[in-house]
Amino acid sequence: MSGKIWIISEFYYPIVTSTGYYITEIAEYLSLKGMDVHVISTEAKYNEESVYKFKKKEIHNGVNIIRVKVGNIDKNNFLKRTFRLLKTSISLFIKAMQNVKRGDTIMVVTNPAFIILLMPIMKLLKGISYSLLVHDIFPENLAAIGGVKSTSWTFKILNSIFNRAYKAPETCISIGRDMSEVLAKKIGNSGILEYIPNWSDIDDVYPLKKEDTKLYNQLYKQKEFVFQFAGNLGHAQGLDNILSAIKLIKNPAINFLFVGGGAKYETISEFSKNSGNVQLIGFQDRITQNDFLNACDISIVTLNNGMYGLGVPSKSYNIMAAGKPILMIGDERSEIALCIKEYNLGWIVKPNDPESLCSKINEIYNDQNTLDDISKNARKAAEEVFSKNKILEKYYNLFNS
Repeated sequence: MSGKIWIISEFYYPIVTSTGYYITEIAEYLSLKGMDVHVISTEAKYNEESVYKFKKKEIHNGVNIIRVKVGNIDKNNFLKRTFRLLKTSISLFIKAMQNVKRGDTIMVVTNPAFIILLMPIMKLLKGISYSLLVHDIFPENLAAIGGVKSTSWTFKILNSIFNRAYKAPETCISIGRDMSEVLAKKIGNSGILEYIPNWSDIDDVYPLKKEDTKLYNQLYKQKEFVFQFAGNLGHAQGLDNILSAIKLIKNPAINFLFVGGGAKYETISEFSKNSGNVQLIGFQDRITQNDFLNACDISIVTLNNGMYGLGVPSKSYNIMAAGKPILMIGDERSEIALCIKEYNLGWIVKPNDPESLCSKINEIYNDQNTLDDISKNARKAAEEVFSKNKILEKYYNLFNS
């Protein structure tokens, strides 16, 4: 392979939340393997509490970084967020047009969304090919969270436009088998479809007893049985369903811990004030994840109804690394549900059914003898199937072919 590798992503180092973390690790691994890696990203923060000093240009761990200046996310205002994503996409597109040469290798991430629509223009004007790393599928995810009705003309027009854009890349990289199914319908025979899941960071995240974590000892004065939801507290996570199930729980020994921030943070905060078994803390630094992921007995992973194939909860892989059983709320055909069934990692409950969720929570509490075996299965899957180096090598092989 000759030429530079360009990665275009809204988030990158020093942002180490979600997309920023994964793209940084991919870029630095490719650089470590001897590739000439360049990243075009933004100065956007993932949340308002983040404090970072950005440089417009720098080299970090062998990767050349160019950044464009854009505003930060306002997740609670749909119109402002849409305008900012459009502005961000245009800024990244212009910077890519100025720097990418024919013969270079390009991987574009589906964040921000409108970059998906702009890259076919670049392909036409510069005669380049590119890969698309799909973390989200548009506009279906907008319909799933209620941003637009799937029966509306707006959705139909957007769907037609985006479907054409998804057919433009030489390769679409899917992070879930369910996502591959959805993408296959969108792109048909127009390109190559590769499945590369996210990974477990088995060196930095490893099993601990909850009693040995700082967070558990800060929050609980006596031994409690804790279900934890850690991650984005947004609309796509089906959190109202969890709160409805919690209302049905009568056992005072069962506790719930929410870790993170997002559009539903205030809703959960108000709920916790009137509930003696719910704790809520905000975003936690990634360097503390081994502590907070282990501060529970059971980890909850969710995807809202209608989100089948539209996203994969990336936190699931480090939950496996921590050896925590997973209670999955979502479609039983989704990627994490498939993993749970294949490797015996926990339980699956359908979304929007608080009664069934309540019943499963009580069942888990009453049958704790199985938890040790499930914990061992989770760690084994993290080490043998989803370890970081195993997955990153798939990216190297893709770009080195």
